[in-house]
Formats: sequence, C-alpha cells, structure tokens
Amino acid sequence: MSNQFPPPPSPHENPQAGLPRYTGPAQDPYNGYGYGYGYGYGPVQPQKMPGGVRAAQVIIWVLSGMCLLGSVLGGVLYGPRVAGAVLGGNFLLIPLCVLAFRYHLPGHGKRVASIVLSSVQILVGFGALGRGGGPGALILVGCSIALVILLSQGGAGAWFKRPRTPAPGQGYAG
Repeated sequence: MSNQFPPPPSPHENPQAGLPRYTGPAQDPYNGYGYGYGYGYGPVQPQKMPGGVRAAQVIIWVLSGMCLLGSVLGGVLYGPRVAGAVLGGNFLLIPLCVLAFRYHLPGHGKRVASIVLSSVQILVGFGALGRGGGPGALILVGCSIALVILLSQGGAGAWFKRPRTPAPGQGYAG
C-alpha cells in the first residue's frame, strides 16, 4: 500500500511544523472599548468633542465677545444708554457663555438649556430686527439659528449623554 502524501518534515528541519496555522482574517486589537484589551478592561481612549459641539462653543464665545465689544464701543461713542441697549438685547448670551465653558463635561441639561436659550435669542433677535436693529441683530439671529442646528444633531446628543466617570480615588455613590 503506497502513501499518497509526502512524509511530514522532521521537527529538526522546521521547528514550527507541528503547530496549527490560523488562516482566518487578522484580528484588530481595538475592540471598541479599549486599545488592545478584551472586554473593555484596558485603558480607554479619551473621547474627542464632536465638531458640531466645538463649532457651537466657538460661535457662543465669538457672539459674547462681539456683544461685549459692541457694548463698550457703544458706551464710549454714544453714551451709557446705547451700551445698555446692546447688552440688554443680548442678555441671553451671558448664560450661554457660561454653559459653553462647561461643554467638555457630560450632562444633557447643558445641551437642552443651550438650545432653549438660543431659541429665545432668535425671538429676541427678530424683535430687534423689527425695531431696526441693523446688521448686529441679523448676525445674532443667524448665529442663534446655527446654534440650535448644531446642538440638535445626533453627535451633540451623544456627546452630552455620555456616561460620567468618577474622579480619581472616588467611586460611584450608591
């Protein structure tokens, strides 16, 4: 009886001859939870703020800066009445600016409050346009609409709804 297959190589010729070979697809070390560790027990990559949330944050800061600059210039050039009118017409930018400094922290309430404040700011801007507010009121309305759109996206919702992590050395209070 003849053997149809050649004899296996001796272990001295190829030391890995007896090991089984895996010919399936290569496994990606990133499992979605941590880099290179199974079941999410490894170090977690830091999350990055979505572009829409970062853009909303920058818009809020630019609008707040323009409001402050307009109030100061209006006060210097035309008196305190104009300075108060500029600041009073943009009064909702103050809490929006405070919220924007806390966008890096999780918490869905900041997003909801920012959307509500921006929506009311749209109405205030339309009122200013009706009184002849000029280009400043138009910029305010346009930027407030952009804020509502940017903060209403799914990525923004996921960013603010992400789980909170305890501070180092502290556990979850139960």
